[in-house]
Amino acid sequence: MAIPRLAERVGVTPRVLRYWEEQQLISPTREHGKLRYSPRDLAIAALIRRLLDAGAGVEGIRMLKRLAERDIRRAAASGEEAALAEEALRILYQRKAFGEETGTEEEHYPAGKPPPPPPPPAPPHGPHHGPKPRPRPGHPGEPGP
Repeated sequence: MAIPRLAERVGVTPRVLRYWEEQQLISPTREHGKLRYSPRDLAIAALIRRLLDAGAGVEGIRMLKRLAERDIRRAAASGEEAALAEEALRILYQRKAFGEETGTEEEHYPAGKPPPPPPPPAPPHGPHHGPKPRPRPGHPGEPGP
């Protein structure tokens, strides 16, 4: 999507998005000479806005980004396949846990509040997880009257 549409969806001006680009908080891709934003860019921009609205500063968000990228860059620079595989697996586990806890993919999370957690399972009734069947007289294997 183009910058005017992203700005509208996030609730900021295109100038604000350009500032976030200058600060390296968001990084669109270039397609046919034009900047384009993906659904992930939308999610990042919406979360940046939430954090700024909550009182975080641009430098704090930039530090958060650097920390998030640090371990991956370190693993890639080491040339060790196992270190990079560990980082990839850690990210995938985090994404899975995020989805399980919020009921949504991270790209869709800023669209609204996460749904409430599911209710806990009902406690079992007795050792067979249900009411005991009553014997019916006259049936084989069951006591009579």
